[in-house]
Amino acid sequence: MFRIKFAKQFFFIVMALCLITASPAFAKKVVKLAFIGSDDPYVSVDGATAVVFKNLVETGTNGEIEVRLFPGGVLGQEREMMEMLKGGMIQIHLATAGSMGSFFPLYGVFDIPYLIPSYSVAYDVWDGKFGKKVDKLIQEKTGLRSLGFFAQSGFYHLTNNTRVIKNVDDVKGLKFRTMTLPSHIKVFESMGASAIPISWAELYTSLQTGVIDGQHNPVGYIVQGKLQEVQKYMTLTGHMYAVGFFLVNDPWFQSLTEDQKNVVLDAARVAKTAARGMNSLVNADKEKGLPLLKKDMEIYKPTPAELKGFQDATIPPMKKYIAETLGQEGTDLLNDYIKAVHESEKKLNYQP
Repeated sequence: MFRIKFAKQFFFIVMALCLITASPAFAKKVVKLAFIGSDDPYVSVDGATAVVFKNLVETGTNGEIEVRLFPGGVLGQEREMMEMLKGGMIQIHLATAGSMGSFFPLYGVFDIPYLIPSYSVAYDVWDGKFGKKVDKLIQEKTGLRSLGFFAQSGFYHLTNNTRVIKNVDDVKGLKFRTMTLPSHIKVFESMGASAIPISWAELYTSLQTGVIDGQHNPVGYIVQGKLQEVQKYMTLTGHMYAVGFFLVNDPWFQSLTEDQKNVVLDAARVAKTAARGMNSLVNADKEKGLPLLKKDMEIYKPTPAELKGFQDATIPPMKKYIAETLGQEGTDLLNDYIKAVHESEKKLNYQP
């Protein structure tokens, strides 16, 4: 009887030890990271950011956190992904302009045309005190934690199927796809074009069937969407700089241990750096960037005088729009943005 009782006790002790030993596997946190772009890190800035982040988090936590990627909008459109992020159904979202507009209206300030002159200035501004101020604002206004800015493929350019666009007058009367962002719509209206909100998933077909004449996007997204197959002309206007944010669900972040938080923060920093390098490669690579687009589209770069025409047509209306719709808070944030850019240009000795 004693032996049976001892055997049972020994069995339960062994099982308890096994459970303790195996506890990391049972305690594994599964993290869902969703984004609109491709998961190919050699084509997509989103993909580069996500893949590097996943690797660093999983190795840095010794498997305590598993990062599952949901690329290409498979979980829904951008607004839906933001709703899921706020509700905790996903934990991380690489938020683009299309994601931010409805949840953080002050994002419209960052769409002011022709303020950012170069990638180096953009990185310096958004990595500095201005970027940290915006991270804090995002959390105050949305409840979401921003781990900072990530390079969302850079500068927007125009493409269309009707004619070569050399100056702002050439834009008049054309129908351009935009996201559902009042700031983007305002920019096209100020150029005399019609702005038609269409989802990313429907963009290719809308261009192919002639529902719209053109669209605007950074080079990386044009390549990902294979839009060169359904567009004849491209103009390197660089009229906006795409600002994306690395957003996380704050309750999830707060649930992490201090060590896990440090791994996540460091992984985000490194992933954003990797994305910047990939963005530069995508723009230049003969198989993925502008050289690829040149095979299918006629590409035109406006002269300084022609670009000034675009600037004169779009900047004053956008400043007025910000003042009227975002109030003093929007105007103050715009002034801070302009100041940060000018300080960065001076610091970097930027010469246009």
